[in-house]
Order: sequence, then structure tokens, then C-alpha cells
Amino acid sequence: MKNNRSLAISIRISEEKGNKAMLGFMSDFIPNNIFNEDGLPESRDRVFSQRNTLETMLLTSTLEDKPLKNSVSQFYIVHQHRRAILEQELKHQAEIEKKEKKNKAPLRGRPKKFELKLPKSKTSDISLNTAGYSKARKRLPIQLTTSLFESSKITDAKNNYSHWHNFKVLEADGTYLQLQDTPEIRKEYPIKNSHEGGYPQALLEAITERGTGQVVNYRLSSRAVSELALMHDILNDISPGHILLMDDLYNCYEILSKCIIRNIHLVVPAKRKRNCKVIRTLGKGDDIVEISEPKKRSNWANENDALLPKLILRRINCISPDGKEYILLTTVIDENIDKSDIQILYLTRWDIEVSIREIKTIMDINILRSKTPEMLKKELNVSLAAYNIIRKIIYTSLKDLPFSPKEDFIYKFYTHNKDILIDKKGRIYNRWSTGRKRNNATNKETNIAQTT
Repeated sequence: MKNNRSLAISIRISEEKGNKAMLGFMSDFIPNNIFNEDGLPESRDRVFSQRNTLETMLLTSTLEDKPLKNSVSQFYIVHQHRRAILEQELKHQAEIEKKEKKNKAPLRGRPKKFELKLPKSKTSDISLNTAGYSKARKRLPIQLTTSLFESSKITDAKNNYSHWHNFKVLEADGTYLQLQDTPEIRKEYPIKNSHEGGYPQALLEAITERGTGQVVNYRLSSRAVSELALMHDILNDISPGHILLMDDLYNCYEILSKCIIRNIHLVVPAKRKRNCKVIRTLGKGDDIVEISEPKKRSNWANENDALLPKLILRRINCISPDGKEYILLTTVIDENIDKSDIQILYLTRWDIEVSIREIKTIMDINILRSKTPEMLKKELNVSLAAYNIIRKIIYTSLKDLPFSPKEDFIYKFYTHNKDILIDKKGRIYNRWSTGRKRNNATNKETNIAQTT
């Protein structure tokens, strides 16, 4: 597919978003089987059913202005459109039955009336009051939002940028998200330095896939939890056959050891000094080294976790494009792979910085709006699912072309968000209110302004 065709698809989606018809479009990516999973509570046939609620939440995550009122207004438009389609289908069915009736022998009794019969919930207008939708969001099982995120992933992505020497390339990094200042949020996400004031924050640890930019795994916790501990946990979900690009923070013995145990390759910078034993030299600035287990484990590590007594790694001396020297450590010790290939591979780690910027700013989750921990996780699941769905559309239009997240058309789907304004309670506004004009004190008896 050519670039101009991809651009046309992106512009079409942007127009759909502008015409407030995005819900019908996004709902096609919600699989029906997630509503039939075991463990889900039974749901009555409400206006805001589980599916309608999930669809509306998915649409809300794509909006720049996210109040519940806007969400309900969007669903109202779609509800009216669906009702018109349903009435048209029933009318067509009634005409077919009427024609079939003429071809049959007449029956005794009163002739059948071919009338439209729709449930009351389908024919009557829905209320624009946000109370029903608010309760439906709280009722929605978090399992459904998790299943939606899992279903949003591209499972068989492959292009000229997604793989490197038959390894699927992943990138990892962490970032902080600002939360609402409520007692429930503070309890689970305490402020790191409460004596200094500030807002509650959460740590988001994410792994993205090179070539598609989608989020394949993530963890959310308070700032009291180490990024390394979250990454150590996420590695349980990564299957063998991947290569992981990370920054120097993750140059940790526990992380290196677990990757080797799980047959996951990785490349990390080696800014910290380690006592290495050179086993073999492959070339200038290219050595196979041995690193021994440290005497003391990291503070975040669990003593019961398996740990290799020694690590065999490849140490490569590199020079950055601006002339600075640095060292890379990798588990790729295949002599047939030149060290320059590994250095060029690591230079693409910056793609995750682009993806995180898009997730936080374009998807507008730099500040999560939910006021309880459970709703916060639902909001994040749905927002990341929406991001992956957009990435899935982009991949479909560009899967036969080599491209980087820096070069695709994600910005055609969403315009840049306006400045985010926050008050002391963490409430979000699109513009500052001028407030009530402060006049001089007035004498109630004389109604004359007093000056001091």
C-alpha cells in the first residue's frame, strides 16, 4: 500500500472523529467473545449495557474533552442512528413477510398486521443525564476492560522494522502519570514526599513493540515501587524469541539473569562499572565477558527468585553519532552478528520515548481523571486499548512498508491537545474562569462602596 493511501485512511478517520461518528467505528474492534467469559456477572438488558458502556468509554478515551456529559451526548447520537437502522431492518423484514403471505392460501380469522415491534428501550429516547452512565461505569467489571486491552494487540505483526535477525524487537521504559487527589487514590498511591505537598502520582511501566508501536504489556503502581521490580514482573509475560531494548537503569543483575533464564535477549547500556572477566575477544571493542553474582541483592528483589551464579554477556564499545563513547551489554553472543548491527539496533530504542509521548499527550492520559483506584485501572485499560486500535489501523495500512513510529501518521488521527489547566484539587479545565469580580466592601444600609 502506498503512503498516499495510508494518509487518506488517516484523514478519513480524523473526519469520522470530527463528525462524532467514531463510536460506531471503534465498536467494530470490540470482540463479542469477551462478554461471554467465565466469572462475569449477569447483566440485564439496560440502555447502558456492558457492551454499550465499554463502547462509550472507548469513545471517550479518543475525545479531547472527556466529561461524562460529552460521553453521554456521543452515545445519544449513536443510539438514535442505531434505532433508525433497526427500524429500517424490521420494516424490510415486514415487507418480505407480507409478500410471502400473499403467495400462501388465506387463513381464517383476523388478518395479521405487519407492524414494527421494537423493545421500549430501543424506541424511546435515552436521557442525557449522566447518572445512568456513571453508575454503569462503576458496574462494569474490570475484567472486561482488561480483555479489551488484550484483544487490541496485533498478535502476528511482521514487517521490515518489527524484527531483527528473526527476533521480534520490544522496547521498555517507565513514566509517571498524575492522579486525582482523593482519599481513595492517596491510600493506594501515596504522595512520595507528603510533607512537601503535591498530587498523587502513579508509575506506569510499559513495553512497546517496534514496527507497530503498540503497547504489549504494562504495569501500574505507586511511586513507592521500583521500576526494576515492575520490569522483573512484566518479564513473566514475555515469551522467548524476543529482544528487549532498555536504558541503563535496567542494567541490573536480577533483570539480566531473568532474561537469560527466560530466553529473552536484551541490549542495555553499561554506564555503571562492573567487574568483568574477559573470556574471548571477537574484535576491537567487542568481547565476551563473564559477570559474577553480586554479594548483595537489590533492595527490591525477592530472595526466593532464581538467580544465575554467572552471566555470559557480550560487551561492545560504541561511539554515538555526536562522538561520545559508551558501552553496550547484550545477551546476543552470536559471532555472525556484527557489533555494528547491535549498535544500530539500540539506536532505535528512542522509539518508545515517542510512543510514551503519544500515549500521554495525544491520548491525553498524562492526567488520569478517575477518582477511585478501580476506575483508574479501567480508564487506563480502555485508553491503552484505544491507542492499540489506532496503531492496528496504521499497521494495516503500512504493513508492507518499513517505517518507524516517528514517521507514521499517528498525528493525523489526533490533533495536539490544548493546554491542560489544573486547580489545587486536581480538577481539569480547558480555560481559566475569570471568576467573580472583586469589588470594594459595600455598606448594606447606604449601598455605598466603602474604600480603605
